[in-house]
Amino acid sequence: MHKTNLSPELEEVRRIIESYAKDYGLDYFPVIFEVLDWKQINMVAAYGGFPNRYPHWRFGMEYERLSKSYAYGLSKIYEMVINNNPSYAYLLHSNTDMDQKLVMAHVYGHSDFFKNNLYFSHTNRKMMDQMANHKTRIKKYIDEEGLEKVEAFIDVALSLENLIDTHGPYIQRKREINQGDEQEKETVKKLKSKSYMDKYINPEAFLKEQKAELEKAKEEKKKFPADPERDVLHFLIQYASLERWQRDILSIIREEAYYFLPQMQTKIMNEGWASFWHSTIMTQKALKPSEFIDYADHHAGTLATSRGGLNPYKLGIELFRDIEDRWNKGKFGKDYEDCKDMVERKRWNKDLGLG
Repeated sequence: MHKTNLSPELEEVRRIIESYAKDYGLDYFPVIFEVLDWKQINMVAAYGGFPNRYPHWRFGMEYERLSKSYAYGLSKIYEMVINNNPSYAYLLHSNTDMDQKLVMAHVYGHSDFFKNNLYFSHTNRKMMDQMANHKTRIKKYIDEEGLEKVEAFIDVALSLENLIDTHGPYIQRKREINQGDEQEKETVKKLKSKSYMDKYINPEAFLKEQKAELEKAKEEKKKFPADPERDVLHFLIQYASLERWQRDILSIIREEAYYFLPQMQTKIMNEGWASFWHSTIMTQKALKPSEFIDYADHHAGTLATSRGGLNPYKLGIELFRDIEDRWNKGKFGKDYEDCKDMVERKRWNKDLGLG
């Protein structure tokens, strides 16, 4: 049982919302909720949702931006949820009871998406622990190499963090060569000859020369890949002239970049799925009559779209509503296409007077 700072009243609300999520068939990781004040939630948000990250000035800069935005009333973080097993979710302490119910329903939708969406299937489900491990390793390098030196290298590494292979985790770009094939490929080829003629047709000097060329080719392969590499960070880790600590830090930046990548790739569907389920759970199960006005106001604010803007919550929920509508009306698959063709043929027959 994981510790949580939910009050008994909020824990009861969580239990009820979770029961509704289960009733609808959502399949999610266990969710641990924590209540934070606005300073704490801005700090966690500045760290990308993780309370433990390596030290770097960009996190402090992001915290200042979020804090000022909150202080001036420009933005407010209602919740955060982490793709982890168990999932960690943070609630803002100043939320109303209705807001907390809405956020919890939203979080269970996110956790279901994290667990079942293909784009998240390769991600580390123990990233909360791994982030703490990354912090420990980088602080060790700071102690050994100095803050300015390590921070300057992290600045460079972060400027390249988006240069990864966005489809690499899901497809195989190169043919895998097993060790036997590689060994056979690197063996010196001898010309065919009778045993008594072998030393004349394949003289020892010739074999040594061929072997030297193979060794030279192998050394060249270590310096540069045989095929183009889409993952620039991986290329640098493998082939760049880096010190051991620099190579390790670059691998940390790369690992975290791949962890966060699916959240960018699925932003619309992820937020749409969570919004669809918080809307369904709240309107059909969880809302009290006295909460309808506040819920409608906050839900409308979440889905509001400005002219020329794109709101992932609004676009995502409308996509899922359209899918639900077509499914409920049988507008899917081959049967639906056959039905449309039949209706179209009847209309043409009627227009042509054929009955």
